[in-house]
Amino acid sequence: MPYHFEFDAGNRILLVVLEGEIRDHEIQNINDEIRAHVNKLNPSAGISDLSTVTTFNVAGDTMREAALRPAPYPEQTLRFIVAPRDDLFGMARMYEIVGDRTPAQLQVVRSREKALAALGAQNPKFERLDSH
Repeated sequence: MPYHFEFDAGNRILLVVLEGEIRDHEIQNINDEIRAHVNKLNPSAGISDLSTVTTFNVAGDTMREAALRPAPYPEQTLRFIVAPRDDLFGMARMYEIVGDRTPAQLQVVRSREKALAALGAQNPKFERLDSH
């Protein structure tokens, strides 16, 4: 599985770390698992971190379809996509724009530190979660 979940209980942040090669079919699986963790943990924020993705084999159509589906988080939940590379940043921005997510709901940033700073997270301590 080219991704895993972590949770910072103190700041109530759900983190999904995507790593290695990401393919089309995994995008929906990731969103489904985010929903399951959100229902269980009720996080105040979410971060999807693409920093360790080496290959992103996801078609633009797949990203558009994912963006048009209901968001895996409640509307009021702050969320970030960390996309340090230009290709990932572009795909993340497309997801944000096509899904008509406002900056109050979803922001694409270049580093996890920027996301944590925007959230005002103090001393985050992420612990790995079991997969569903």
